[in-house]
Amino acid sequence: MNAKAMFEIRYLHETPEHFDTVADWIYQQWWQKPGNTAEVVRVPLREHLQAQPLPTAFVALDAEKPIGSVLLIESDGVDALPDLRPWLAALYVLPTYRGQGVGKQLVQALEQHALQVGFTDLYLVATDRVSFYYELGWRVYTKLVGKNGITIMHKSMAAASA
Repeated sequence: MNAKAMFEIRYLHETPEHFDTVADWIYQQWWQKPGNTAEVVRVPLREHLQAQPLPTAFVALDAEKPIGSVLLIESDGVDALPDLRPWLAALYVLPTYRGQGVGKQLVQALEQHALQVGFTDLYLVATDRVSFYYELGWRVYTKLVGKNGITIMHKSMAAASA
């Protein structure tokens, strides 16, 4: 498979049969810890099964096989920055598909959706993929220090559409 392969990006509400897969990815990647069950992801993710501006989720498909996902959410729980919205969250690509442009396509689909529904600014929490987002036009908004120092990134969609 060449690096220029195009994958299909669909809304999760259009492909609800992939709900469990997406929920499992998010749980295993970010939420699996003592005391948690997959329900901590499934309950809020169910809102993404509605056709609506926010929250919404996208799934990348190779033929009919889900290979990645990303969410657009109201808040990513960054208490220090309660006024920022909405957030790109939970970008996940199956390890065997990484480096093939799947993540980029998911981010671009989410950005396009955000612009269409009237959001001019997007934010995300980057733990380790700052350069990936930087290449897609995102910029560092602020860095929050603490036990899990995180980088908050921002993209102005107004600049992107101008």
